[in-house]
Amino acid sequence: MMEPRAAGENHFLADVQRLRVSAQTMMAESAEPVSLLQAAMSAEIACVLRYSLIAVSADGLENEWVATECAAQAADERNHMVRLAERITELGGKPDYFAPELALRHMVPEASAGCLPRLFAENLDAEQCVIGLYRELSAYFAASDPKTRALLDDILADEETHTSDMEDLLSTQLN
Repeated sequence: MMEPRAAGENHFLADVQRLRVSAQTMMAESAEPVSLLQAAMSAEIACVLRYSLIAVSADGLENEWVATECAAQAADERNHMVRLAERITELGGKPDYFAPELALRHMVPEASAGCLPRLFAENLDAEQCVIGLYRELSAYFAASDPKTRALLDDILADEETHTSDMEDLLSTQLN
């Protein structure tokens, strides 16, 4: 059952923060690389759901630039998810696409007409948290797994571009 959304509560940010804290704990405990990559993959699943939701929301359908930007970001995040899943498989793990807590919150249409500035500000906060996660993971894998680090650095560059795009949208289109 879906929990009621408190006014001003950003489930998207809360989810990626929870995943980041989980990854930080796993790094401190020297967890298996697959577990760490699964945390990153779960963050990407949340992003895919969130951006897809906004693309087809009332505002997304009314504003072509919103739908286009969010659909493009959802596609990028899906690509990140697939690349992380491939790396998990290469490392002998099995990617877990089942994220029930994320799906319950991010598939419920919380986007309504007129709330784009709030949604994009929430997206920006969450993207900045995801950037922190990727920086920490990249540093963690620096000495032990250069292939995983290169993947993480590549995804990090994309996430930084998303953040820049959102900052531009907030200052030019949603101001």
